Amino acid sequence: MNKLFRVAAFAILLTAMISGSGCSTLARWFGWGDSDETAQTTGNIPAPDSGLTPGPFGDPGKGPASGMAEWTPIPGMTLPTVYFAYDQSTIGTTEQAKLEQVANVLLQKKDVNLIIEGNCDERGSIEYNRGLGERRALAVKAYLAKLGVADARMRTNSYGSEKPAVQGHDEAAWAKNRRADLIGAK
Repeated sequence: MNKLFRVAAFAILLTAMISGSGCSTLARWFGWGDSDETAQTTGNIPAPDSGLTPGPFGDPGKGPASGMAEWTPIPGMTLPTVYFAYDQSTIGTTEQAKLEQVANVLLQKKDVNLIIEGNCDERGSIEYNRGLGERRALAVKAYLAKLGVADARMRTNSYGSEKPAVQGHDEAAWAKNRRADLIGAK
């Protein structure tokens, strides 16, 4: 049985290399190596037992359980956008200050909930960008939870590269698309 598994794994690796997937994609598939992105984001991903629950992909305001009510964005309420470096879900110092302001608002307004939408630039596969968008949203959620915002008041979504803030194929556009949008909701 063990020998059969090794042969199957080798065949998959060989097929993936021949089809041009590349070694970094294979490493991501099998969790091998420490890519820069993996090394920089794993410290920000909440542990499975942290009590933080990731949201579904897509549909804004939907909770992790299908039976939860949809949250409606509050018209006129604007919250800052949190930006990220390329291929990272690490929250930078300037972005931490934004989140501290958001936490103060949420702690004062107990009836306001928060939808956190993770986004990426266009580079990377659909699956990779969705995962990175989710890690970014979860990093924001974890940071706000540390500041005292209740988990039940926050939901995450990942849009990957599906909702660009800026159209374009250069660093200026990509920098604006690597973000987490914060939406106040009831």
